[in-house]
Amino acid sequence: MRKLPGLLHLGLSWGRQLHKYALVGGAVFLLDLVTYWMLMHLAGSWFLHAHFISRTVGGVACFALNRYVTFNRTGLQGMASDLARFVVLYAISFGLSSFLVYANVTWGRMTPMAGKILAEVLIFLFNYTVMKYWVMPASGR
Repeated sequence: MRKLPGLLHLGLSWGRQLHKYALVGGAVFLLDLVTYWMLMHLAGSWFLHAHFISRTVGGVACFALNRYVTFNRTGLQGMASDLARFVVLYAISFGLSSFLVYANVTWGRMTPMAGKILAEVLIFLFNYTVMKYWVMPASGR
């Protein structure tokens, strides 16, 4: 019986952090999507070129906002190791999302915008889990 309050506290804490991650992720995704749209419609970029650039812009914002807002890391201590692990996660996530965008557009016959949205939604929880437990684990504070 005593484990329930601790387990409940852990669940609530995880939920609050996931909520922050979702809000930050929403802002980053909006930045990514607007950049993607602008590159395709205003600059005439091919959808995968636009994806590569917009995801990179989003990645910079993702690291900074998640480090300070979602995972409450302040100062420079541990930033280099957090950044190194984030770059690994980003590379894997980038590869997965690029494949999914390409597959959605080419084989799934989706529009480039719909294909990108679906790809990013599919890897959201993967990114959060890896970010929480490996990129910026609580023990790293």
